[in-house]
Amino acid sequence: ARIKNAVESNDFAIACQPIMDTRTREIHNYEVLLRMRGDDGSLMLPAGFLPSADRFGLTRSIDRWVIQNAFRILGKTNALEPDIHFAINLSAKTLEEPTIFDVITESFDKYNIDPRSVTFEITENTAIANLGTAVDFLNRLRAMGCKTALDDFGVGYSSFAYLKDLPVDYVKIDGSFVRNLQTDVLHLTMVRSMNDIAHAMGLKTVAEYVENQDCLDKLSEIGVDYVQ
Repeated sequence: ARIKNAVESNDFAIACQPIMDTRTREIHNYEVLLRMRGDDGSLMLPAGFLPSADRFGLTRSIDRWVIQNAFRILGKTNALEPDIHFAINLSAKTLEEPTIFDVITESFDKYNIDPRSVTFEITENTAIANLGTAVDFLNRLRAMGCKTALDDFGVGYSSFAYLKDLPVDYVKIDGSFVRNLQTDVLHLTMVRSMNDIAHAMGLKTVAEYVENQDCLDKLSEIGVDYVQ
């Protein structure tokens, strides 16, 4: 009930996490992150409400809220800074919701958004579990002019085998491999391998959970394109 009320009463909040270009050290891209306001005004992280939202079939409503409100913010931002891009996560349930394309199209028009300034992300596990649906969905997004990304790459089985079948522009290397790679030779080797294979396929790479300068330097050294 609290989640339903948050959707209806705009009791969610959007946070934007910067994504840095490792070559230029510039930031033009941001991932849209969701928070829910508690009764006391505090902000609840997704782990506190998304599992319940998924269990009770509310993730589609949340995704619609995020798209509409992220586009509203991006429209205002692009009026002043046209180079800013947003990345938005979509849930597994939304991949099966054809009306989401109407929501996206209407929001593009309403807020005067260039589709090329938006990247939609789905997780690797979601893509593999619904491969045919995911491929069709991602192709439709790209046909609209949007960019696409595979999130949490490397945590699923047979990651590389599926990558060649998915129409994505970016591969986001899961943070569990990235966080300690400057001190973990195995993780460094795995990240280098993921980066090399993604580049061989013509894809850009993003490393998640980059929390210190040493990690950033290592990722720059092996040629990862972006860090988050």
